[in-house]
Amino acid sequence: ISKMSMLCSAASMAARSMQASAFAVDASLTVLLLLASLPGRCQGKVMEGHVSGDSVRHSPDRDIVVLGSFGFECFDGKCGQHLDPDLVLQRATYGEKAYIRIQADSYARADGQVIAMFASEPIRNLTSRFWTEVYRNPHLRCEDKLAEALFSIPLGPGRDELGAASSYGSGTSSVDFYHALTLDSAPMFVYVVAMNCVPGEPMAMYYRVALENPGGWWSSEFSYDDQGLLQTHLTLFFASLAMAIHVAHAAWDLHRAHLSHPPFVVLGAAVWGVTLSHLLSFIFYADYAVHGFGDEGALVSAEVLYTGADLIIMVLFLLIAQGWRLTDDVPPPKDQLLIGVAVLVYVVCYTIIYCVDYALRDPAAEVYVLLTPGAFFLVVIRVMLLLLCGLFFADTYRREPSLQKLTFFRRAIISCALWFLQMPMTCILAMCISRWVRHRAATVVMGTVQTAVLAYLVHCFQPERAKDYFTITVAASELEGLALEGPAVDESVAREAGGHSRVTAAETDMRATGQHGTQLGGESAPTCGGEAATERRLQYTQSDVGML
Repeated sequence: ISKMSMLCSAASMAARSMQASAFAVDASLTVLLLLASLPGRCQGKVMEGHVSGDSVRHSPDRDIVVLGSFGFECFDGKCGQHLDPDLVLQRATYGEKAYIRIQADSYARADGQVIAMFASEPIRNLTSRFWTEVYRNPHLRCEDKLAEALFSIPLGPGRDELGAASSYGSGTSSVDFYHALTLDSAPMFVYVVAMNCVPGEPMAMYYRVALENPGGWWSSEFSYDDQGLLQTHLTLFFASLAMAIHVAHAAWDLHRAHLSHPPFVVLGAAVWGVTLSHLLSFIFYADYAVHGFGDEGALVSAEVLYTGADLIIMVLFLLIAQGWRLTDDVPPPKDQLLIGVAVLVYVVCYTIIYCVDYALRDPAAEVYVLLTPGAFFLVVIRVMLLLLCGLFFADTYRREPSLQKLTFFRRAIISCALWFLQMPMTCILAMCISRWVRHRAATVVMGTVQTAVLAYLVHCFQPERAKDYFTITVAASELEGLALEGPAVDESVAREAGGHSRVTAAETDMRATGQHGTQLGGESAPTCGGEAATERRLQYTQSDVGML
């Protein structure tokens, strides 16, 4: 009974230490799950929808409604090389061309409606301005903007200069345009837009735009900057799945042995969250590869799981830096409050930035998501959390006499730095490399760092290794059975522990006299925190955990 009361008290204190950070995580996941339930699809190879007066009113440019963007890859995959245009035209085959198909129907007899395509950079003999110089430029008239387009398809009678077949009659107009695009030595990013430069005429149409790169199932449906994401998430999924299965097996062994190792359980939750995140991302991109678009709900759900796993690992590092299950059961109350407030601030800022970006981001913006002001603000918060974690590690490291634990602390500090700095390092990388490849490069770097850190933590937190520096205790259900059996079972457990149990002589005297945590002479009852709890905890060491 005495051991049960001490264990329950320690468990209660540990639960309170996690309450603030758990509330923060729950709040963030709730908001992001609400976003995941919103309908919508990610823009990509197939763009489909309606344009109306509301679209024009909500567009940042009153002359242009952006339908989507796409990146065409280089000719024969050879980017940056000088190619003779005549030779390219002669060598181009079916598999070496990109394809454009535009279908549109207008239900209003409105003159001047066109679907146009703009290039992000000037192209010789075709355009003279960058897309950023045309879009949202109040000094250019609608006609001047339209003159900078690669081509425009009118929704009216007749045929345009590229040969798009159009029909007009009975109050409607439609167009069906198909074109084979000869690739160049550099990727070409384009924006598909709807425009109407006739004053007073409305804009009302249904459109379906299909863009395709050369190549097979792995690349043809993807924009150039998204090519390789399907393979990346598939690789990361199998790597994280192997870790998740290993964690589940080790957790089952702990359960069968009636042992409690909370840091390992928390780490397992993060590993499974990352695994499901990569699975949902792979499902999204696989659907994208088949249909040309993916369900945005799957992508947002993957973001929710990734964010949850990231928060769990950050909280785990902060608790370990305070000596959780290493030197003390729980951090001091003021440090618990500091950890909870720090994580809550990060969650609130992340949620606000994510919601604002989700709702207000301009589909025609060329600013990469990791180079936005919101991303830089999150980088600053992560660096501040890393500094807080470093202060905790330094204080705990200074007070720890065990060489094995000091070795673990040194390795944990390196892992902690890599985890908190993965986003700042990726932002710096995104600023230094070409925008043609920065999205997939950032995904590869962050995924690789995250997987490597998780794999190392799983290696260190395994019970057969963690017994040297973590406190692995008997599960509460097992202690309950010991209490029901009485003193005889208690003595057998003490003999089984082989002298490794940290039960003090004072506790033995108290159990013999029936004093369950209360001393005579009016002295206060012993507390269950700090070093006193460490001295009263029933600890299993190498001989006991060996049965795993």
